[in-house]
Amino acid sequence: MKLCWLWLITMFFGVAHAAPHVIIVTPRGETRMENIFEEELVRRIGAVRFTLIVSEPANDASMSELKERVLKEKPDLIYAWGTPTTIALAGTYETPVIKDIPIVFGVVADPLRANLVKNLHKPARNITGTSHLAPLSVQLLAINEYRAIKTLGVVYNPTEVNARNMVEDLKVETKKLGIELIAEPVGLTSEGKPDASTLAQKVGRVKELGAQWLYLGPDTFVSFTHRKLTTDASLQSRLPAFSANESAIRDANALLGLFSPVENMARLMAWKASQILSNEIKVEDIPIETLQRFSVLINTCAAKALRLYPPLGLLNYAAVRLPLESGTISINPSGAPPSLQPVDGCTPVTLP
Repeated sequence: MKLCWLWLITMFFGVAHAAPHVIIVTPRGETRMENIFEEELVRRIGAVRFTLIVSEPANDASMSELKERVLKEKPDLIYAWGTPTTIALAGTYETPVIKDIPIVFGVVADPLRANLVKNLHKPARNITGTSHLAPLSVQLLAINEYRAIKTLGVVYNPTEVNARNMVEDLKVETKKLGIELIAEPVGLTSEGKPDASTLAQKVGRVKELGAQWLYLGPDTFVSFTHRKLTTDASLQSRLPAFSANESAIRDANALLGLFSPVENMARLMAWKASQILSNEIKVEDIPIETLQRFSVLINTCAAKALRLYPPLGLLNYAAVRLPLESGTISINPSGAPPSLQPVDGCTPVTLP
């Protein structure tokens, strides 16, 4: 009875507040990362109302309307996934888009190069978040530990800022290590848009030029949107793929990856969001951080298809993605379409 009276009193005097409204904006729909973010935020601050909006980075018209779609929902905080989506909502430091709603972002490769902020330790605007990439030098060392590398291939979207920056960084780091870099831009349509139908041919091209690995880095078009198409093509070319993002291994056919686990990123983002929604600290004072612990993941299905098994030393600390579904995955040495011989329950490859 006492609790009932307390509830009536708080409602009458307006002390009870509605749950904060958080908009989740991501091109992937709701995934494990969003689920963990939501659970962790609720655990920290109590009831929260969530609304999902799916962004379309490849659709210019849709991205230009994204701001209005979000503002229409009148959120208290915005969760943004990926560089294109974050820029569409936050704008740049000099030309902000949404100015008066806190934005917490994740999976942004380089917030400084994207010109989201000028200072990672003190953003001085309405955004904070996390970067997910391990240092490029460490990524290359992980590749070399699996299989010694002298030539690295990369297929990239020349219209994406992140992808162009990635290639420039690769040029610097591969030169330091004496690795030859073969970079092939994705073909463009007559409208100047990246053409997914050229991906398989470009992957085959870097293999023909001598690449021993295919690098999948912070390139939304190649490494996320078309990760399955790209990694299927790498298997067809018998070219192992390394990914700086977890999804190309978890639900595509990259062989090896080094990255911040989505669980850790989601919890870090939720902690930042809880500080903002609880009015503990202003968003402009919350540092943008990169997680310091990274995971190595090996795709056993791709390893079996390529007959390229990991060294025992790597297995001492690497996790493995085991087959998730019954099916087949096998690549013929001749490069012909895959046979249908079963390989321990691996998911089938859909070749381009």
